[in-house]
Amino acid sequence: MSSLAKSSALMTAGTLVSRVLGLVKTVLLTAAIGLAIGGAADAFDVANKVPNNLYMLLAGGILNAVLVPQIVRASKQADGGADYINRLLTLSILLLAGFTAIATLAAPLLVRIYASPTWDAGKIALAVAFAYISLPKIFFFGLYTMLGQVLNAKENFGPYMWAPVLNNVVSIAGLGLFIFLFGPGDMGQHAVGTWDATKIWVIAGTGTLGVVAQALILIWPLKRIGFKYTPTFGFRGVGLGTAGKVAGWTFAAVLVGQLGFIVTSQVASTASSTGTEVTPSLAAYTAAYMTFMLPHSLVAVSLSTALFTDLSQSAADHNDEKLVDT
Repeated sequence: MSSLAKSSALMTAGTLVSRVLGLVKTVLLTAAIGLAIGGAADAFDVANKVPNNLYMLLAGGILNAVLVPQIVRASKQADGGADYINRLLTLSILLLAGFTAIATLAAPLLVRIYASPTWDAGKIALAVAFAYISLPKIFFFGLYTMLGQVLNAKENFGPYMWAPVLNNVVSIAGLGLFIFLFGPGDMGQHAVGTWDATKIWVIAGTGTLGVVAQALILIWPLKRIGFKYTPTFGFRGVGLGTAGKVAGWTFAAVLVGQLGFIVTSQVASTASSTGTEVTPSLAAYTAAYMTFMLPHSLVAVSLSTALFTDLSQSAADHNDEKLVDT
């Protein structure tokens, strides 16, 4: 229990620091492009939601459910599971890269799915421009999860929960640069028609760069524990079918939640103001939801992440009694 408490405390601290910085990022984003007023704020919010939700649908839940148990089980092999882990990561990276490419090409369609049908052409076009730059996040979110779960399976929990701190630092720097270059705008927002390529790239580009940094920083702790990834192909007959079966059930569960969220996104984005009056908006809903989820992120996620490796170990050992006790 002391090991569990220590691991959970380390992860909770990382999550808390990340959330505090996330609050700072939200404040700066509000100063840069507004929050309660629609327009650019909602266009950017939809563009951010598309990669986040697609990642949760096709990568996040599946990878989280599959990687740790498979890696723990493979670790009992003579080579410590190195060959299996390399094949699992190679297959995941290939699938993730292909899905990210398709999603990026489909940016206009995806924006239409999440945005209100009442949005005008200018607002849709701005959201699509943001989405083209934001959608590559899917690959790097997936890479972050894969590398982080290798660390978790090796009972090295800290880096996975602390890496988002770097993401927020990069994003905060980008928002500070935006405010320095372009100011806070009129009435708390930059009108949709004033957005040129420079503005779009500073806001969306630095957001994507933060996720890239969040993923790549995990290479360092992996090297410290002696893990070396070698691309390894040939995926038949090595036991990946079990991983696929678990992934299928996880995908189905996440899909139900995401279908509901599409409706929520469309309804909330319909509430946005078409003028200068301050009204409820999708961006305001997102900020409120982040606050609501904070206890879950700090407590439940930290505990479950630490417990999951022990549960996976017990399952691999067919030790039902220890599994139930945990």
